[in-house]
Amino acid sequence: MRQLLLTLTFAFIFCNCFSQGTISPLFYDESNGLNVIEGTTMINDGNANGGTCMFRPAGAPGGTIWAGPYVSVTAGNYLFQARIKVASNGSAANLFMLDIVSQFGYVTHGAIWIKPNMFRANNEWQLITIPVSIPHGITNLEMRGMNFQPGVTDVYLDYVQLVPSSLPGLYSNELTISGNGDVGIGTTTPREKLSVNGKIRAHEIKVEATNWPDYVFEEGYKVGNLQELESYIKANKHLPDMPAAKEVETNGIAVSEMLKLQQQKIEELTLYLIEQNKAIDTQNEKLLLQGKQIKLLKIQINAIKKGK
Repeated sequence: MRQLLLTLTFAFIFCNCFSQGTISPLFYDESNGLNVIEGTTMINDGNANGGTCMFRPAGAPGGTIWAGPYVSVTAGNYLFQARIKVASNGSAANLFMLDIVSQFGYVTHGAIWIKPNMFRANNEWQLITIPVSIPHGITNLEMRGMNFQPGVTDVYLDYVQLVPSSLPGLYSNELTISGNGDVGIGTTTPREKLSVNGKIRAHEIKVEATNWPDYVFEEGYKVGNLQELESYIKANKHLPDMPAAKEVETNGIAVSEMLKLQQQKIEELTLYLIEQNKAIDTQNEKLLLQGKQIKLLKIQINAIKKGK
């Protein structure tokens, strides 16, 4: 891996998103600073830069895969990228820690656990990217593969690089990552951590919620009576505690909060049904008693008539 004509996928996407002078991308492999650690070997790979890459088999001992290059870096925002592939992408287990550090590991600027299921396919090279901010005065920057976990899968490294840029501050109609980290798809003005201007298709969506309304079934919970509920609906045109149509049209709905409100109303409705069922049972008992009394009265009347 002697020289690389960098095809910087992220560089041209983000080139309009930062302003930190004319800092050049920094590229490293085993030929110019990365140290191949025991347990890792160099192998031939026709799709790797220069035709060779680092290889760590699943059966190798745990520990560091590579380390280095211990370089000085101009302060600024960067994308730390590592070109990696795995033999099998079927596992969700931790494979190794990809990190970028200084002060011989005492200061971490960015880190992520690499898992096989992060990769699109088996044995396919993929760029893993971590946005980092490097402060002034760093003279021994390392980009490492650490804490390899034996028995998961084989892993390969082609190279690592630092691309001057930053994910926050990307604005386009297709994808926006605002300065404060909000993400927009189909919009340049995200209003939440994720704003999507369009349709979303998913097999399943899991929404976390707290204070689920099982309290409705606690002793002492008051649901009011149906007359009060009728009066409220006539006055407000919606159920108590539920947002009005105009509010929803203006602000949307928080799915988690709406699910809780709907569950609360379902449970309150259940209480109304239980009370109504009790009232019906009471009415049925009265009707049954009245039927018996009427039958007895008929017998007594007939007896009186026969006595005459």
